[in-house]
Amino acid sequence: MTGDPPEVPPSAAPPKPATTDDLRGVRRWLLVAGVWAVAATAIAVIALVKANDAGNDEQNARTASQLTRVQRDLSNQLDELQNRVDELAPAEDVTKLDERLKKVENSVSKSSDRLQALGKDVDDLQSRVDDLEQAAQSNTDTTGTDTTPSP
Repeated sequence: MTGDPPEVPPSAAPPKPATTDDLRGVRRWLLVAGVWAVAATAIAVIALVKANDAGNDEQNARTASQLTRVQRDLSNQLDELQNRVDELAPAEDVTKLDERLKKVENSVSKSSDRLQALGKDVDDLQSRVDDLEQAAQSNTDTTGTDTTPSP
């Protein structure tokens, strides 16, 4: 322990930057992997073509008829869907409806605000009536006579 720097554990050591040789090695392996991928794809395509050539003509005819039926069904479904889309409301009608809905929402919001204000007014009036009744009651209790005006 004469002046040597403290030893840093390997997990805390900062990573070393990649060198040019490291990048060349990675590039080389990527090139090898790409060549293998192209070769595997070519072999798979060749095998698929040979399998199709050696296939049974009856099976090919059956597959072709199935494909034709599926195409016909899909075409019918697309026509049905197109008809349903054509029957939908145009965009301008939807826009007009949206505007009307916004007006109704605003109106409801204003009505709700007015209703809250009226509720506060009713509460205030109720409080004032209660205060008046209490004052009248206390006057009756104090004097012994009823001082409330008679109708």
